Amino acid sequence: MAKRTKSYKRIEKSYHVFLEYERTGESFSLKEIAEKVGWAGSTVQTYPSKKWHLFITRLPDDRFKVDGLEGNYSLDEYTNLMSQSDRLSNDPKKPALALEVERLVTKARESAILALDIYNRPATLFRTEGFLVMMVIAWRSLLHAIFERDKIDYCYRNDDGTSQLVDGEPRVWDLAGCIKRQWGDKPTPERENLKFAIELRNRIEHRYVPEIDPHVAGECQSLLLNFDELLTTEFGSYFALRESLAMPLQTSRVREGSQMEAIKRFQGNQYDELRDFLDEYRDALGDEIYADPKFSFRVYLIPRLGNHESSSDKAVEFVHAKDMTPDMKKLIALIKEKRAPVANQGRLKPSSVVSSVSKRIGKPFKIYHHTQAWKMYAVRGLGQDPSSCKPKYCQFDEVHGDYVYTDAWVEFLVKKLSSPDEYELLIKYRRQEGS
Repeated sequence: MAKRTKSYKRIEKSYHVFLEYERTGESFSLKEIAEKVGWAGSTVQTYPSKKWHLFITRLPDDRFKVDGLEGNYSLDEYTNLMSQSDRLSNDPKKPALALEVERLVTKARESAILALDIYNRPATLFRTEGFLVMMVIAWRSLLHAIFERDKIDYCYRNDDGTSQLVDGEPRVWDLAGCIKRQWGDKPTPERENLKFAIELRNRIEHRYVPEIDPHVAGECQSLLLNFDELLTTEFGSYFALRESLAMPLQTSRVREGSQMEAIKRFQGNQYDELRDFLDEYRDALGDEIYADPKFSFRVYLIPRLGNHESSSDKAVEFVHAKDMTPDMKKLIALIKEKRAPVANQGRLKPSSVVSSVSKRIGKPFKIYHHTQAWKMYAVRGLGQDPSSCKPKYCQFDEVHGDYVYTDAWVEFLVKKLSSPDEYELLIKYRRQEGS
């Protein structure tokens, strides 16, 4: 907000005079507006062409009419438009930020746009890898901008209070440090989504794993949407990415089955290790966070047919699972691939299995051990392959894209792992699997 100088007060008054003209539809001359506001006649001579052309229309007999001020320009934006500073008047809707804050916001936004560009390129193989690298930069820059604006020191300090230096420059917080300052230890969906992105970035940054893309698309979408929401909440809709967030058009089959199998063979153990990480990380989350779209954005795509050409310009619409009608479910049944039985009523998430088994056998049994157990006992396959499940112990949850387990699986594990020899076999399974 500009300082309330005499000049500013006149600008503010002119704004309200123009609003009144627009509401009444009354026309005015330059002399009339100058007299009402308190400007000299010479002051306003160039304003119609240089300042006001965006919202006034010239009428016959050198009169003018306001059209387009209300709803399009706030008082702050109008004040920027009237400024003698080209930096403000040339882009009046741009929020007035301190230079360092603006630099960080611009860096954050441009990094996110580059991440989006990488992800949406049809021929990109390093899709998730490139997206996450740029989004980590985007998120760190956005949080630095917030701290800079709020006068929060985000530099690492030595014991004597001086800044730690890297190549002569102050060492600033990495994204993990920013997350701790922004959200503390509270496990919100946004925080868990960001932590997931960091861990996944660290694991795939130097690997070739294009097959991972469809398995983390929901988390990637949430990472971007959460970023845009925080960006606009903190710095205004001027910086919003929403106009850039479009669904890319894809062919139904990017690669043939034989090609995908070749890629999987090439990736070898790298892919298995990443699938283990995804399973273990998601399984350790509470149901409330895992189901929240701020952690992972999941939608159905429903073909929408219009009655006429003008109503058929959208190829798809987003539908939340809870809002699906019986007709929609029938439609999905018609177009989806064949699935194994899917159900979750009375079924258990891995975290529930782990809790029950560990209590009953009286020994450590964590998510990692559960992952090793379903591998060792061949209860299900890797990835999202419902047909690989043994229905007695495991079923695929179609809505959430993961697996749920049965009470029989718990009983099986308790019976097996109550034996010291069998428990020791499970503990050592990783080493045997890699030998």
